Amino acid sequence: MRRFLQLLCAVALGASLLHAQPAQALDPTWLVVGTSDPLLNENGDGYWESATIDVGTDADTAHWVLTTAAGQVVAEADLTAEQLSLAQHGAGTISVSSATVGKVLAAGTYTVTVTATSTGEEPTTRSTTIHVSTAPRLAAPTRSASTFYPRDTLPGVAHAVTLRQGGLDATISELATPRIEIVGPDGHVVGPWNVDHDNPTLRWNGEEWDVLQPAGTYRARLAVHDGNQTVYGPLSQPFTLSWGYRVQVTSTATRTANATRTATLTQRQARVRVVDGSLRYRAYNTDWRRQPLVRTAHRVTLPRDRAPGYWPVLVVRGPRQYDIDLDLEMVTREGDVRNIDVFTRVDTRSMIYPIPGRFIRSDGTVRFRLLWSSYGPTGTAGRVGRTDTISIQSVRYVWRGL
Repeated sequence: MRRFLQLLCAVALGASLLHAQPAQALDPTWLVVGTSDPLLNENGDGYWESATIDVGTDADTAHWVLTTAAGQVVAEADLTAEQLSLAQHGAGTISVSSATVGKVLAAGTYTVTVTATSTGEEPTTRSTTIHVSTAPRLAAPTRSASTFYPRDTLPGVAHAVTLRQGGLDATISELATPRIEIVGPDGHVVGPWNVDHDNPTLRWNGEEWDVLQPAGTYRARLAVHDGNQTVYGPLSQPFTLSWGYRVQVTSTATRTANATRTATLTQRQARVRVVDGSLRYRAYNTDWRRQPLVRTAHRVTLPRDRAPGYWPVLVVRGPRQYDIDLDLEMVTREGDVRNIDVFTRVDTRSMIYPIPGRFIRSDGTVRFRLLWSSYGPTGTAGRVGRTDTISIQSVRYVWRGL
């Protein structure tokens, strides 16, 4: 009988175990963690002085931990009662800065981990990242020119201004969009234009949407937009947009031949005399064909406002019997004398020669020699010639629209 009762109890216990319900799993605690303000840059300029973590939870308690990229714990704390109350309405925040952490953070990426716990619920953990920069305050862009002339097409002046932004931090550039904008004379903002961190420059030709902006004084500044706010750097030094432009004008400065003469070097079987500023030559009745009969030294000064890149032109005028009666020697900067064989034009009334730079001295003077010979038949009377004027033709720029 006893064995029968034991067997009956065992059967009843087995049946109860087979029909027992499993224990229900605990629901996880509701927790949401994120950030729309992940940048920390405590340099005293009033921007990004703290990073903000957004927290929403219905937990009884919550704890946050700040760790480095290597996993080292930097700081941790419980959410205060006020923070927790706001978090229960989806508006809780954790502010990360040197004040809340207790020390200045080194540059780098950090993880903020929040664990929320409620009675009768499974604890929940969520995390997000923040980025710390130690860059100095935003600097003003530097300008390449104090004045530029977009309507001008000739060399020698700036046709656009290049604005370069220095000290652009890589962390800030990664999390925000750096731009350069230009502030006009009436406060009108032109731009902005995005700039590249690796080459933070902007070349501005004075236009916006292909429309030339008003002439006047402008300044540039850095504008960094992080999705929540736009942070402005200081204004650059002023620069001027001018509508002025230049045109090329060829001018001629003419003097008498004698006014440019500095010496008479040779009078061989001939004579030279001055009449009304002209140099008048006459050959004696003899045959001197191998050497010039008259050699005179001359000096002219080129206009200081001549356009760079254009050779000034020497023009010698005066009648002679044959085009080969007059020859030219140029004196280099070093004092060497070079005979000239190639001219733009030579005839019985003029000689035209473009002056290369090697014959122009630093003070803008040019030295040369005129060689007169008479190639008329020996014994022919009236073997004469003369040089009346020496002219310098040069290209210069004249401003319009200033």
